[in-house]
Amino acid sequence: MSAITDAQIIALKAAAAAIAPKPSPLVSEWAQQNVILSEESSAEPGEWKNSRTPHLVEIMDQLSEDSPARMIVLMKSSQGGGTQVASNWLGSIIDCAKGPVAVVMPTDKSLADWQAQKFDPMARSTPAVAAALFTRNNRASDNNKDRKRFTGGMLYFKTAGSTADLKSTSLRYAIADEVDEWDWSTIQGDPLGLLEVRLTTFHDHKLFAVSSPTLKDASRIEEAFEAGDQRRYHVACPHCDELQHLKWANVRWSAVEVRGDLRWVRAAWYVCEHCGCEIEEHYKPRLLAAGRWIAANPGAPYPSYHFNALYSPIGLGRSWAELATEWLRAQGDSARLMRFINTRLGETWADRSRDIKPNALKARSEPWPLGSIQPGCCVLTAGVDVQDNRLEIQVIGHGRGDRTWTVDYHILHGSPADDSTWKALADYLNRSYRAPNGKELHIEATAIDSGGHYTHVVYQFVRSRAVRRCIAIKGHSTPGRIILGRPTKQDINWRGQVIKGGVSLYTVGADTAKHLLYQRLADDAGKPPAERKVLFSEDLPDEYYEQLVSETYNPRRNRWELKKGKRNEALDTWIYACAASHHPELYLHKWRASDWDRREAALRIADEQPAAQHPAPAGESPAAAGTARRPQQAGHGSRKPFTLPKPKAVIW
Repeated sequence: MSAITDAQIIALKAAAAAIAPKPSPLVSEWAQQNVILSEESSAEPGEWKNSRTPHLVEIMDQLSEDSPARMIVLMKSSQGGGTQVASNWLGSIIDCAKGPVAVVMPTDKSLADWQAQKFDPMARSTPAVAAALFTRNNRASDNNKDRKRFTGGMLYFKTAGSTADLKSTSLRYAIADEVDEWDWSTIQGDPLGLLEVRLTTFHDHKLFAVSSPTLKDASRIEEAFEAGDQRRYHVACPHCDELQHLKWANVRWSAVEVRGDLRWVRAAWYVCEHCGCEIEEHYKPRLLAAGRWIAANPGAPYPSYHFNALYSPIGLGRSWAELATEWLRAQGDSARLMRFINTRLGETWADRSRDIKPNALKARSEPWPLGSIQPGCCVLTAGVDVQDNRLEIQVIGHGRGDRTWTVDYHILHGSPADDSTWKALADYLNRSYRAPNGKELHIEATAIDSGGHYTHVVYQFVRSRAVRRCIAIKGHSTPGRIILGRPTKQDINWRGQVIKGGVSLYTVGADTAKHLLYQRLADDAGKPPAERKVLFSEDLPDEYYEQLVSETYNPRRNRWELKKGKRNEALDTWIYACAASHHPELYLHKWRASDWDRREAALRIADEQPAAQHPAPAGESPAAAGTARRPQQAGHGSRKPFTLPKPKAVIW
């Protein structure tokens, strides 16, 4: 038998190397060696450097093949690198691993954005990924917007509402991005749970769940984080060497500069919780490089991580001074404050709607009569709720700094099908209210609910223009909608053409407005009257407060629910009056300090006058809400009495 030559040995070694599986490097090592960030996907294009974000290294390594972790959870601030961690892991799977993988996003739009901003640039700029993807036929069934084949596996792109489509598909890897934005109410079961079921076929499966949190007790990512070992990144104080994780409560700042309505923080620093020394932000690279993850719940079944925007490397994300500026500007604005806590601190927002009690609100009432204008009140708007046997009206006064007063609450008994009911409404809405110095205020915008049984009668009333800036509205419970949406024309002629100048229907983001009101009510607790946002007259009956907080927010279902046996007209009419203040000819929510200056100067309302001296409107004695009063005659001479007009070639 002839001896094996050196050439044959070399050939055999080459063949063995060719058929041997690729080694499975740590994901952080693979990213360092292969990932090229493009200008489309990164503020710092070029080679990926672990040294820029050392706190992300361990998270990537937990996603590596040799890590025993089967589920990894990251609760984070926005733009903190979590999505890039997922992209780096996906790239390493495509290059080195085998098996099917799915990327699941909240919506079609977010999926399309991720593909355009993260995946496609990585597929072009990272050679290892480009080489592994099958791209020879862009029209092939295994290479389209829903799936892509790569060497040794298949990549699926899905949204949370389509996870049921994967019932017949087994997965080895899955990326669940922004899970708190998933729509949990439109499909059967828990979409994250459905995704986990798809992974059970592979014993070495991995799931990476990453998201910024939303609401307390409704946050899926917080629930998953707390069930894990709860790791936080601890850094050593440069003065005493004690470890701690960075908390917003320990940030301090000075040199606040005021420019008009805006405030700017020029300097911010961190105070060590152990020695009290100041840690300047220029220490951050040193802090991050020497930091380490420490679990608060060791022994949990999987690793879970949390970090906030304080860890953003210098040059990436907001500086501490910029975060302090954003925090200051969010004070007094619940929506902005919630956004800061969710997206900058990576923490859940605690909804306090269940904590507000009617008797506590009544205790805040002040000794001024309904129908009177209080110091600081400059603009009036009204909301009207249409019931089968009455119209309920709430008049809200608005002042600087989002302050509101319940100026009046009135019930007009009578059928909405009767002309006289609407004539009485026109007379009531056109009345005047007397300011402390004798100046008269009129209702400047009115919103009437058209969602009940009298939609077209409401349209006719709005069409008549008997009341200034009167709009027809319909409430919409979809979360996140603006308080007053874009109008749609309702009047068309026999040809199907929209009638110019016809009645328009506005949608009201009722969910948004309720969150706004309840948060203001919660924030007012314990504050003196001069600092409250929502103010009440002592003439309002107990029933008003019962109705005002008659709904509670259900975070599990992400919707507001009416308490059993309660009515909510006071809440609805407050919401409608708030929506009226967003009328496109008024835009009260966009007024600047100069706008309020001009209005206050025109009215000459002196804030120092005591509230008890303010009289009720001329010709009317104060009366409690919920009782019918004789409406005063129209205060606007230019407004015509309302009559139901005959429709002219209008198709509903």
